[in-house]
Amino acid sequence: MIAVSEELEQSFLQLAEIEHKPVNKLVEMALTAFLEDYHDARIAEAAIERLERGESKLISLEDAERMLNEMDG
Repeated sequence: MIAVSEELEQSFLQLAEIEHKPVNKLVEMALTAFLEDYHDARIAEAAIERLERGESKLISLEDAERMLNEMDG
């Protein structure tokens, strides 16, 4: 069980009523979205660090599209 503030609990109860979903499902959805965002942010931070160290480089969208088209033949 996760303990939350009374204010947060009330917010989830109100949302559950509006969305016609159980509170535990809404909490699961919120935590899933948070964890996905967290992992995406960590991946982005690692990519930025590689760019700053010169281990990776950026290419334009046009160059990326051209490269993909060349790979398709």
